[in-house]
Amino acid sequence: MTSNQPQPIEPKQRIEILDILRGFALLGIIFMNMGFFSGYVFMPFDDLKQITDFQLDEKLYAFLNIVVTGKFYTLFSILFAVGFYIQYEKNKEDSINFLKTYRRRLFLLLLIGFLHSLIWFGDILLAYSIFGFILILFRNVKSKNLILWSLLFLLFPFLIDLSLLPFSETLSSASSEKATAIAHVQYPDMTVEAVINTFQNGSIVDIFFLNIHNLVWKYLGYIPSGGYFKFLGIFLLGYYLASIDFFTKKPKSTLLLITSLIVGLLATFSAKMIGGSSFMFPSTPLNILYKLLALAGQIFMCIFYITSISKIVQTSIGRRAFKYLIPVGRMALSNYLFQTTIMIIIFYNFGFNLIGKIGLLPTAGIAILILVSQIIFSHIWLRHYRFGPLEWIWRSLTYKKRVNIRYPNK
Repeated sequence: MTSNQPQPIEPKQRIEILDILRGFALLGIIFMNMGFFSGYVFMPFDDLKQITDFQLDEKLYAFLNIVVTGKFYTLFSILFAVGFYIQYEKNKEDSINFLKTYRRRLFLLLLIGFLHSLIWFGDILLAYSIFGFILILFRNVKSKNLILWSLLFLLFPFLIDLSLLPFSETLSSASSEKATAIAHVQYPDMTVEAVINTFQNGSIVDIFFLNIHNLVWKYLGYIPSGGYFKFLGIFLLGYYLASIDFFTKKPKSTLLLITSLIVGLLATFSAKMIGGSSFMFPSTPLNILYKLLALAGQIFMCIFYITSISKIVQTSIGRRAFKYLIPVGRMALSNYLFQTTIMIIIFYNFGFNLIGKIGLLPTAGIAILILVSQIIFSHIWLRHYRFGPLEWIWRSLTYKKRVNIRYPNK
């Protein structure tokens, strides 16, 4: 093999704060997804009151909406773009070969994401791979222009919403009639009872097609929410932050930490007070304001998480506490797919069939146990191997050779 061919990044070459943040993002993602895996969001409120401490669970649900929902996918998206920036800069002198290899890497991720989405409609890998291909087109854009492109894509959905306001009555009549919410998540073509019954009593084939149904509605929901533009805007924001050395310099700013927290919380709470839906075309200007505030809260809270963790790990106590997330972050792909696997086994009817049978608090307890097991497993695995199991397969296929998974001296 010639020396100018792209090579996998060695463990010693990795930036620790990025692995810590990836590990932290995985913590949040399981707490965001657990309501879907457990069926909590699909259960009619009246049924939830029969199986759980409904008021306590709803307080936890509201808390997660403020500190978790949207924020950790945003963090993961930013880190994905940062990863591309680091690899591209490292291989810029041989960019042609690198981009060929990187596109193959993205194509493999697309296949992984496609297969994953067939069993879990909440998959993020498929979208990441697609927007990763688009991100490549912006690789040589200057930093000052990157932030402008990011803002354009983030704000473009709101321009569409404003242009559609004169037709709000037509759009409202074309959509399903508004009704009192009987569950946190409802589909216009399927009752919540039918969704839960399929998960609890359906065959594997029934559950497969229900998952496809939910997946289709998720991607359809990205149209009124502007999700496709926002995805790209957040990717470009991550690429911009990497281009200005944000993760090695800016996170130490106390002013940025305080500002991002205040703006993030104010925007999030204001959005909750106004109320609205990100997955419907706007019927009033207030709904557009809701979407704008929700996005602002999502991004600024994400910046707060980055800055606060970056400052905490500068202290000896913080460094000791967060170092346990480094192996989790280094094995992000394996751990992310492991979360899906174990949650499906626990909750779906071909496993322990707990879906729709326990509340959000017990589900959170299960999520914590899974996270603890992932921290322990990741530490043990990386003592003996350079990469996580799925990371190793991904790298080997990317570089079209069997990458050595063991440390040189073992």
